[in-house]
Amino acid sequence: MTKLNTVETKTEFATRVGLTKGRISQLVADGLPVRPDGTIAIAEGLAWMESNLDPARRNKGGTSAPTTTGTLSLSEARRMYMVVQVQRARLAYDKERGQVIDAKEAAAAVFSRAKAERDSHMAWVSRTAPLLAAETGADPQATFAALDRLMREHLEHLSDTPVWSLRDAG
Repeated sequence: MTKLNTVETKTEFATRVGLTKGRISQLVADGLPVRPDGTIAIAEGLAWMESNLDPARRNKGGTSAPTTTGTLSLSEARRMYMVVQVQRARLAYDKERGQVIDAKEAAAAVFSRAKAERDSHMAWVSRTAPLLAAETGADPQATFAALDRLMREHLEHLSDTPVWSLRDAG
């Protein structure tokens, strides 16, 4: 496993956010946090860019395009491009740190867990029915059939319950 960098040189940070090293130097002059050794902490730098680059500063004091016209000025398009670049850089950094998961992998894991739990419940019926029948003096086949039916109804009910309502109930 490789060590995750939490700091980068100005050049590396510029590449990460899709800007030039010169633009990063301008942003440092405007307050982009730099460590004493001249490097930039990635998380802090991205956070600063998201919270401090307002339209006037991004456009070097220019005005943004009027919102009623439906067209963008060149400076507004550049501002939007920079915002997207910063968001992409933040997403890539979060992915590097393992804070982003793949939706398909998560769905597959949830499905696999649900299937294992279903199989475990059905195996419980097979193990418990003979014990319960012996303990109560009931017919083993009738006991198994009743437990099996009740467990399947229970599992059917669980399958109709959305996952998020289970999370909120706890």
